[in-house]
Amino acid sequence: MATMSTTPTRMSATAPGRSGGVGGGPARGAQSGSIAAQVKEQRRNYARAVLRSLARAHHGQPVALVQRQLRSALAPLGVRLSPAALRELASGIAAGTPVELP
Repeated sequence: MATMSTTPTRMSATAPGRSGGVGGGPARGAQSGSIAAQVKEQRRNYARAVLRSLARAHHGQPVALVQRQLRSALAPLGVRLSPAALRELASGIAAGTPVELP
């Protein structure tokens, strides 16, 4: 014989922010702005990680070589640096000093 649970089942409306109706959740524009900010932050963090990796790998290398590597590694990530900023980063990496993206 099967026993039935005596705890009452709670019926509720749809979860907050998940309604399929009008006016129940955040506006679509607010979500896309939040997502865009998250993507931007992820790219920024990934670019920092790439910079740290390049700094470890190219310590002591000629500045021109480091500069080419920086440009080719950061461009696909959407990081565009001025020639002066790129040269400054490359010389810092070649010298072995800590560097950060501007």
